[in-house]
Amino acid sequence: MQTVEEIYMRAAAKGARPDPVLTVSEWADKYRALSQRASAEPGPWRTDRTPYLREIMDCLSPSSLVETVVLMKGAQVGGTECGNNWIGYIIHQAPGPMLAVQPTVEMAKRNSKQRIDSLIEESDVLRELVSDPRARDSGNTMLAKEFPGGILLMTGANSAVGLRSMAARYLFCDEVDAYPGDVDGEGDPVNLALARTRTFARRKIFMISTPKITGRSRIESAFADRTASLLGAVSLLRSVSNAKVRASPLAQRQAGESRIRL
Repeated sequence: MQTVEEIYMRAAAKGARPDPVLTVSEWADKYRALSQRASAEPGPWRTDRTPYLREIMDCLSPSSLVETVVLMKGAQVGGTECGNNWIGYIIHQAPGPMLAVQPTVEMAKRNSKQRIDSLIEESDVLRELVSDPRARDSGNTMLAKEFPGGILLMTGANSAVGLRSMAARYLFCDEVDAYPGDVDGEGDPVNLALARTRTFARRKIFMISTPKITGRSRIESAFADRTASLLGAVSLLRSVSNAKVRASPLAQRQAGESRIRL
């Protein structure tokens, strides 16, 4: 039986462990598998099939100094799966509290059942870390997935309670242009979610959406934002016809935000 001192020493060692060198895209190529429920092409994930997602995922890696990634994209180009790869990576490689926000709570439940459950079930390493939801006191529910060192909470932008439920090191805001303008009289849901990350020095934020109305689009505004708080930017332009990616010459070490347009 371990002594109290041994328990504290082991916990301290885990807390002092540096972030992994493996990038999100490398993790996905090694550990991610797509299921028939969530993909038209089930089987092992291959970033080479969507090479324009590689730098996006790698900016979400702890080894990148980029803090906020803003992805303005077209429909069905893999943005959400990019975020799901990040979720799997966090559970396995860089655990911590994470908040994933869909436009509504119902959409969060649907995403959890169709995508997140499949993400976990199809990966041997993730199944070992997230308990079976049928197990007693597993910590695995439809909107919450506990794992060693962290938790994934999923909610909707229409729920103020869900948006202020906990502090989060990682924030994934999906389809932000479908969020309501105000949630329960408490203000903009994106701002409420961002407030949950303020206490973390090494936070990561991923905001994606297909833009809707020009001039009223959240993702367009976030993409174009050039406030004084930015340390720099990494811009990507993708040619849809030949899937070539061109990156700006700004080094990631100068970047505080990555702006990506597909």
